[in-house]
Amino acid sequence: MYTINERRSTMKKSIFAIVPILLLFTACNLPGSPAVTPTDEPISSEFTYSAETLSAELTRLAVSASPTTEIPTTTGTPSPTNTISYTSTNTPKPCLNVSWSDATIDVTVPDNTIMTPGQAFTKTWRLTNAGTCTWNSAYQLVFDHGDKLGVASTYSQPITGGTVAPGQTVDVSVNLTAPMAPGTYTGYWRFRDPSNVYFGLGGSGTWIVKIIVTNATTVTLSPVFPGEESGTIRADGGPWTDFTAGESNTDISKTCQFYVSYNIFGIPAGSTITEVKLDFSDYSTQGNPLPGLGVLKVYLGNFGVALDSGDFISGFPPGNIADWGSLAALNNIEASAELKTALQSKVGTSRFVLRVQFGGSNMDPIKDRITFTNPSLIVTYSAP
Repeated sequence: MYTINERRSTMKKSIFAIVPILLLFTACNLPGSPAVTPTDEPISSEFTYSAETLSAELTRLAVSASPTTEIPTTTGTPSPTNTISYTSTNTPKPCLNVSWSDATIDVTVPDNTIMTPGQAFTKTWRLTNAGTCTWNSAYQLVFDHGDKLGVASTYSQPITGGTVAPGQTVDVSVNLTAPMAPGTYTGYWRFRDPSNVYFGLGGSGTWIVKIIVTNATTVTLSPVFPGEESGTIRADGGPWTDFTAGESNTDISKTCQFYVSYNIFGIPAGSTITEVKLDFSDYSTQGNPLPGLGVLKVYLGNFGVALDSGDFISGFPPGNIADWGSLAALNNIEASAELKTALQSKVGTSRFVLRVQFGGSNMDPIKDRITFTNPSLIVTYSAP
């Protein structure tokens, strides 16, 4: 491979070597040269071939000598892009801090819960340790200010009997009592560490207990008009004057259920229902209805002018407002928030009706049924 300069040097040497030959060749035709007469012999063919060869070689050398310009290829390198970096400043968590969720902070007794005068209750908050220090029994729940609700102004108790690590959630409860006088009452609470440093929601804030105390009346309601508005029915018969749920007395493949109708005309319109309890603790059993037939459920009941077999509802439809899965549960007389809501919706009318039933027969050879003597409703309300 020759460089451009080497090609040019070779061309010059070739031209210098050929020029004398050309001069010799053309000298015969220069002015003053002897004329060639027709009688002269023709030019030799070898000489003609040599001239043609010489001419071709000159042409080849001229083409080869044409310089070839090599254009350098440049690969552009992009300019570096400056990336702006930001340095975040982490704010250290405090040792003492509490957080919560609005949806779950009030485990019991949400704000504006209606209470009767002197009613005892337990307030429970669900709180999270949002600091870096672990809580233990040396950390205290303390009354801060406001309405004491049955405790001393210096009241305190441990937050926990164990430990609550950072990020963990704990339910904190305190036993309180509603005042005797009607009104709205609010108490404010915080935490205190072993060094007597107070802290609360979001740092130094407090959380509250807020109740409304009203004059209340408690009544016990019994079923009315057994055999008409109240009583036992099957899909093929009834009503009967007892209150039985479970397998049929004549055919255990069939089941019976009962309705209880309560007269609530005596509860004035506009009253606030503060508590409802079912007292179904007076009963007798055959076989093993609980838990042999599963769960005994309570529904809001509706029927026409009079109760009959057409009001029988089979299976377990959704929407029950109370249930029992054992005789032990049945023996407990407890308040029901669902019953309170249901009865509140009926205040101002004359009847509140419940339907009580199992889902069906278990098809074993044992007759399983339960009969109630006086399924009662205990209602506490405040008149307007």
